[in-house]
Amino acid sequence: MSAHDPSPLSPRFLPALLSCLVAVWLAIAACPAFAAAAPEKAAEQRVVILYSHPHDFPATEVTERGIREAFSREGRIAVQLFSEYLDLSRFRDPAQRAALKDLFHQRYGANRIDLLICVDVPATNFLVEHGATLFPGVPVILCSVPEPLKDRILASPLGGRVSGVLEPASQARGLVRSALTLKPDTRHAVLISGTFENDQARAIALRAALEALRPGVELIDLSGRPLGDILAACEQLPPHTLIFFSTLFVDGRGRSFVPKTVLQSIAAQAAAPVFGPYEPFMGHGIVGGPLVSLHKQGEAAARKAVRLLLGEEQPGAAFDFGESTTVTLYDWRQLKRHAIDEGLVPDQASILFREATLWDQYKQAIIGVALLLAFQTLLIVGLIVNLRHRKLAEEALRQSQRELQTLAGRLISSQEEELSRLSREFHDDYAQRLAALAIETGTLEIQAERSDSPLRERIGHVKGQLINLSDDIHALSRELHPAILRDLGLERALNALCRNFADREEIEVDCHFEPVPEDIDPQTALCVYRVIQEGLRNIAKHARARHVDIYLQPRGSRLQATIEDDGVGFEPKCARHTPGIGLASMRERVQFVHGEFTVESEPGHGTVIDLSVPLFRGDHEKAKNPAGR
Repeated sequence: MSAHDPSPLSPRFLPALLSCLVAVWLAIAACPAFAAAAPEKAAEQRVVILYSHPHDFPATEVTERGIREAFSREGRIAVQLFSEYLDLSRFRDPAQRAALKDLFHQRYGANRIDLLICVDVPATNFLVEHGATLFPGVPVILCSVPEPLKDRILASPLGGRVSGVLEPASQARGLVRSALTLKPDTRHAVLISGTFENDQARAIALRAALEALRPGVELIDLSGRPLGDILAACEQLPPHTLIFFSTLFVDGRGRSFVPKTVLQSIAAQAAAPVFGPYEPFMGHGIVGGPLVSLHKQGEAAARKAVRLLLGEEQPGAAFDFGESTTVTLYDWRQLKRHAIDEGLVPDQASILFREATLWDQYKQAIIGVALLLAFQTLLIVGLIVNLRHRKLAEEALRQSQRELQTLAGRLISSQEEELSRLSREFHDDYAQRLAALAIETGTLEIQAERSDSPLRERIGHVKGQLINLSDDIHALSRELHPAILRDLGLERALNALCRNFADREEIEVDCHFEPVPEDIDPQTALCVYRVIQEGLRNIAKHARARHVDIYLQPRGSRLQATIEDDGVGFEPKCARHTPGIGLASMRERVQFVHGEFTVESEPGHGTVIDLSVPLFRGDHEKAKNPAGR
């Protein structure tokens, strides 16, 4: 380097160096790999909610509260909500809808929308008609839409991107069933609904549930009539009539209403009980039952929206049919008004608006006074009893001491005698037999290294003793009646036995059981249970079967049982010489209750065991003495 070359640290070189560093930093920042490593705040999701009715409608208020509360609780995602209240029940003119379309196009056409939540039928129909142009490609979550509309929505241009929470058709059927439970003598059912698209859609499931009651219950359909005519008809209803109110936003003359106010008028005019499908109707004239909770519908829709926005669900995922959004409520005032027994109300239901009794008003004070009086009474009685006991104790103390000494001596003697007796039994019987077996086993261990012939004889001897001891224990267990027979009966006991066998042995078992009389003789039930138990045990040990069929069939005064397997089979004549097969004990059990026992088998063709036993104890005696002697 010459004397005229600039030094790398000279002032002339520093600007160039800084420029290089800035360029390198910009290149790194622009690199995707490094940019991805830097934390980035998640973008806020934009959600538009289309409500069918004004914001002050009861249904709108409840649903909106459920949606917003659910979004607030989730906290996993930032959401910006845009609420639109279409008010389509009051502004039904096509020009009004066209104006809405233009408004939404101006408002959202140039803005990014990540998700739509559509509440109730009118907004859904509006979206089906205009959604493809207003919100192209935007996923849609439906809320508070009756299940019968699902197929039409899926067939629309929105079908591939629509999911949501529907009002289940099963709720309408459940409401009708609950009403008939409260009023089983019902002969007439009145259906009331309006003419608006919302009214007609919501009446479908309820009408179908009522139509299914015919011919037992006559359906009187007042849907689509002017409200005045409906109220007049409700005043003239025959006895044993129930009223089912769906919704009435628009009556037969085209007038708009709030369904809650219409319901109040009907309940005031009619002498018959009124039932409706929605929770907001509670307290306004309906008796109650399983009701759709619009608050829960809103919560479920919001939770589904969060999952979709997070990628946990895909657009067009399966619908939630809203069984979890149903609540069971009853109005105590309406139960009393229509003389309905509270005992008919389901246990899981909540009864609202119950009139407070004196007990309800002053329960705490009454309980407090009662506890104080009880404590004082017990204290006084305790003091009196204690004084008397002290005098009696002083008088009996000396005598008690002498008696205790005598009883203590007798107790010690009795204990020693009982312990001695138990010791002799264990020592002279099972202990000695087990000790002998232990000695024999020790001897065999010593002799096993020197000779085989004596060893085999000794093994046979030990084996004989083990078999005898096993027979003794087995004989004792036969005397014990299985608890499952006493608790569940023969059929359930056998089903449990077969299930446990199939699970344990991995052998398929098919049970073909006909109903057995409940008063079957316990000895008969025990016999059948033990024989089938022993038969399954033999199949597991010897048969090498893959499938077992068990039949249980009452025939007159006798019970037929059959065990059939597809195993290797055997020669029945040789079975008595086959250790552990248990046919002799099975036959003895059947003969003990005066039954019949047969075995059919041949090598390679499986085994069939049949038994026929008397069902009742009197039949045992007849079988024992057929001539009546």
